[in-house]
Amino acid sequence: MVSSINTIMYNLSLLNSRNEKVTYGLSSEKALQNGSDDSIQYNQILSVNNSVTSYSSILDRIKLSSSYNTTSDTAAASIKDSIESAKSLVLKATTATTNSDGKESIANELESLKDTIYSLSNSTVNNQYLFSGKSTTTQPFVKDETTGKVSYVSSNDNKTVNVETNTYNTQGVNGIELLYHTNETAQAGEDLTFNENEIVLDKNGNQYKLLDTDNDGSFDGLYLNGDSSNTPLSITDNGDGTFTTTNTGTSTLESKRSIFDDLDEIINALKQQDSNGNAISEDEANTILSTSAEKIDNAYDNVNLAHSQLGIRTASIENYQSIVQSKVTNFKLIQESVSKADLTALAVESQSLENTYTALYSTINKVNNLSLVKYLD
Repeated sequence: MVSSINTIMYNLSLLNSRNEKVTYGLSSEKALQNGSDDSIQYNQILSVNNSVTSYSSILDRIKLSSSYNTTSDTAAASIKDSIESAKSLVLKATTATTNSDGKESIANELESLKDTIYSLSNSTVNNQYLFSGKSTTTQPFVKDETTGKVSYVSSNDNKTVNVETNTYNTQGVNGIELLYHTNETAQAGEDLTFNENEIVLDKNGNQYKLLDTDNDGSFDGLYLNGDSSNTPLSITDNGDGTFTTTNTGTSTLESKRSIFDDLDEIINALKQQDSNGNAISEDEANTILSTSAEKIDNAYDNVNLAHSQLGIRTASIENYQSIVQSKVTNFKLIQESVSKADLTALAVESQSLENTYTALYSTINKVNNLSLVKYLD
């Protein structure tokens, strides 16, 4: 008799435990109350939850990059339009019918276009500079207050966006890509001539900078990435504002010239003066202007190419946005499938438990009605 009661109480305990889990499932709509209920399913739930969190975060970052991409495209397009206007003005300036007053007027218009391009090149969105590479807090282009020379002072790299697990896409273009075109190239063993305001790069994008390491007023060489601890490329000062170096490495060197330098040179020629403001002859000015159209064409072609590259990079990011959005949607469906309780099955089981309770309590009631004599027997 004692054994029967113990068995009944044990079964009641099991019934209560299962009923608790069924009740929890029906009320919370969750498949598991505790991870120990089903370790395999629990690990599946954790894995899917992590995937949902990870890809949702990636999707948010891609969406946040949208304004950066859109504003970059708008600014690059406006710069291209400004350079196209400059091309028309330069062609007009080189015609025989344009007199000195006309050239002066064109010079003023080009000054205005230069200021417009300068402003656009320093465009920002959400407190980030668009064309400064990874250094988005650094103003990419600065203007010398005395000479009016514009220089790129940020890094020759690119901002990136996380578009997939452990995958990053290049975003935007930097100022060198956008506004500097190749002026000269030097293969291994060849000489490269450049001026102080030009940028010297190798084929890997490493920049060589002129440094005055002993502060004697003269440049001591071209230093890789502007690091004075590196062995420099020797330079020769040509005395006319240019320098020459011999490419002693194995990588091609390029001198990059900016649209700002091109415009400065053309504006000065139209005013019949050199870069220092000294007067030059009409013939000297015309010699400079004779090559100006080609330089502006090169600058325009470079901006056009950079704008296309910007579009390709943006399209790739947008393509990933579509892919990641699909993954988030699918993982959420899987998340619901593996973590949500089967309410129909639980309802059936709940009814079954209710029937079992009824039967068990009926048995308990019968035991309680037994006489003490029968119990002792």
